[in-house]
Amino acid sequence: MKKIFATLLAASLMFAATDAFAQLYVGLGYNNTDEKSVYQNGDNDPVITKTPLNGFYAGASYNIPIPAVNGLGITPGVYASFLLGKQHVDGVSAFGVTIIPGGNYKYKEFAIDVPIHANYAMALSGDTKFFVYGGPKFQYALSNKTEYATDGSSDYSTTDNLKGNSANRNPFNLYLGGGIGAQVAQFQIILGYDFSLLNISTKDNTTASRGQLKIGLAYAL
Repeated sequence: MKKIFATLLAASLMFAATDAFAQLYVGLGYNNTDEKSVYQNGDNDPVITKTPLNGFYAGASYNIPIPAVNGLGITPGVYASFLLGKQHVDGVSAFGVTIIPGGNYKYKEFAIDVPIHANYAMALSGDTKFFVYGGPKFQYALSNKTEYATDGSSDYSTTDNLKGNSANRNPFNLYLGGGIGAQVAQFQIILGYDFSLLNISTKDNTTASRGQLKIGLAYAL
């Protein structure tokens, strides 16, 4: 997976550098993520748990116009994303198995995102335009940790979800999504949504997926 991610990252940067008329954007934004985990054992009803995560992203993208169609472009990018979460769980058990022990949880994740989006822009008036975009986003988590403390305790234990015997996460994820935006002069505002296509859990009988809502700002250099 690391080789696939590195190849995609290098390809997007090389592709961006080939067009002298391409436009570089730097941007950042807010990311609201809902993660859903489904535990299924045999013919019993599934046990569903949800984890709310919030954070931000920052990075750069390159819009490359497609000469054959006015307003159409391809935009590869590279972003760093940070997610944090905190919740109290009463404890979830099913079929004689403890799915989530009760207590207080803190979540932290740092990942690299490589979106490769198609976009179509329509001029409104003057230097203002409206655009829509969509496509895949490749993600590789460099760190994903959970801190847990039992009720009434202030002592947290940390689990690295990507490494060692406690590993229960696939660091690679693939999203598909899209959104809308507006650009005035060199400033952009973007609203979008992505949903994951892969199971990022490596636990037995468990699938985990995400939906991400983002609001961002960008500046054309």
